[in-house]
Amino acid sequence: MRGTGTRALWQQGLALTELQRAHHALSRPAFVAATTAAATAYTSNPRSATLPLRPRRPDLSISQTSFHTSARRYKKQKEAAKGGKGGKAAPAAAANDDGDGDGGAKHPQPNPEEPLDFADVASRLSRHDEHFRDALKKLRSGGRFNPDVIGALRVADPEQRKTGAATAGVTYPLREVAQIVPRGGRTVSILANEAAWVRPIMSAVQASADFNQQPQRDADNELELTLRVEPERRDDLARRARATCHEWRDRVRAARQRRDKLHATWTRGKLLGPDLKRTADKELDKLVKAKMTEIDAAEKDAVKAAET
Repeated sequence: MRGTGTRALWQQGLALTELQRAHHALSRPAFVAATTAAATAYTSNPRSATLPLRPRRPDLSISQTSFHTSARRYKKQKEAAKGGKGGKAAPAAAANDDGDGDGGAKHPQPNPEEPLDFADVASRLSRHDEHFRDALKKLRSGGRFNPDVIGALRVADPEQRKTGAATAGVTYPLREVAQIVPRGGRTVSILANEAAWVRPIMSAVQASADFNQQPQRDADNELELTLRVEPERRDDLARRARATCHEWRDRVRAARQRRDKLHATWTRGKLLGPDLKRTADKELDKLVKAKMTEIDAAEKDAVKAAET
């Protein structure tokens, strides 16, 4: 029995590392001396003597600590934080824009259980009507000389030079940052609300394809800019009217194609039968043809007004 215990102790001693052996060799003499002194004191006065505790061996185990305390961000999360693949932030409207030019506006949701309800198409066409009829109205009221056309120019935020990316790409309509006052003849005065907006307004007018000129500063008022708008020729006005109506038709076709894709999707999913799909296609075709007739009439009137 004694031989077995001795063998076990001997094996444990072999398992000690070099550092543990060194620590054991250094601490043992001090412990033996302290124990001998304490035993002598205990023999003379057992009540007041205190036996020393054996010093604890240091924990030589290596603690595994991670170098990073934050959770790892995976590739998809990084791309989402940057605004998509390549680090380019996509506009929120572009995510909902299907190419029909409505800027992702909210429209009624089509229902496969009511395939003859074209409220979504009518809503999109109504939005296009409002936009393009307003554009034709501006052409009739003077073309580029119309204060509404000048006021629609987009002006960059002057603070973006100071803040950098914080306001990069932020623009405002000119009519919100300045007053547009028609003068005699073809002259227009632009009165900026603040001096910081003067240079951005000049840049916006110069970059515009309709004006492409540098407004002149007023010698007496640092907030005033003078813009002289050259009259447009009649054939130019007529050409712009035709181009506006051509774009109008493209938007109507895009709205029709969107609904056609829905009909095909419903048919593949067995939500819409073949007979009912043909009926829905015919009704949609009637709606689109009626709208095209309206656009033809509007174009005819706009061209006639431009040529007279």
